[in-house]
Amino acid sequence: MCGYDLRNQPQGRRRFSWIDILLVAAVLAVLVFWWRIGTESVQETDTGEGVQAILPTNIPLIEATATPTPTDTPPPTATPVPLVQETVLIRHVVEPGETLLSLAIEYDVSVEEIQRANNLSSELIRVGDELQIPVLREGAAGQLNAPSNDFEYIVLTGDTLSTIATRFGSSVADIQSANNLAANDFIRPGDRLIIPVRGAPPAVLAVTPEPTLVPGVAPESVPTAVIYVEPRLITPEDGVTIDRADPVIFQWASVDLLAPNEWYVLQVLPRSLTAATFPTAWTKQTSYRLGTELAPIAGVSADYAWLVSVVRVKRTADGRTLLEAASPSSAIRAFTWE
Repeated sequence: MCGYDLRNQPQGRRRFSWIDILLVAAVLAVLVFWWRIGTESVQETDTGEGVQAILPTNIPLIEATATPTPTDTPPPTATPVPLVQETVLIRHVVEPGETLLSLAIEYDVSVEEIQRANNLSSELIRVGDELQIPVLREGAAGQLNAPSNDFEYIVLTGDTLSTIATRFGSSVADIQSANNLAANDFIRPGDRLIIPVRGAPPAVLAVTPEPTLVPGVAPESVPTAVIYVEPRLITPEDGVTIDRADPVIFQWASVDLLAPNEWYVLQVLPRSLTAATFPTAWTKQTSYRLGTELAPIAGVSADYAWLVSVVRVKRTADGRTLLEAASPSSAIRAFTWE
């Protein structure tokens, strides 16, 4: 109204308060503080870890993995077959001038051993007499240590340890050891002996127990012992020589139809130091074969004797297994395999 122009008012000078200044200063101080902390940590990282990374003691060593050197597997070493001593009956025909003492010295045995092997009651021998000389030799344990089974036997009149051992496929030494018999002990009819028999087949051990007499049961139902005639040998003939390229075929005549608990027992006995030891053969057949793989090596001659008998096996109700001679032993034949 007075004519004053209110649109063009002069602007006054802007003022800042102390509070604003303090806030700005605080923010700047915080920024500077964090900037310094960050700079120092970066420097420590660059200088500390960087220096450590180039120190020789801190340089990791890379070791090459050792490649194992292949070693040749040594070939398996054959286990030596243990050797044990066995008795071989050597056939000797008495010549002029020989005595039991001279034979004992020649074969390194005692006079008593020769007498016992031949059932001699004195030292008298004659020219032409055939003697069995028991000689010790080393044999493979695998042949002599076959599974052994103990049987009982009742001694009969005329039995000797030698005849019992031969009939059942045992040995005098085994029978003496099983019965605690000394070398000079005698056996008598009626004595009960333990007979160790090696290599008897399972069927021999599987016989059924013998029936016992029961009141009210007729005695005829109890089986009675049958004694067969001695087996008659057929081949090989006595004294024959068989080529080592041929097998040895043993044959004998049948004594009769054998009972389930009866067997032919074939004994092949070494009669020279070069002869091998064969296991006893239990069979229901009237023949047996020794293959050429058992023949002596080329250039070696081996002497053997063989015989056959019929053996009966019984089992009692209390589990004892008894042996009986169901026939006399056959004649003894000899042959040479070379």
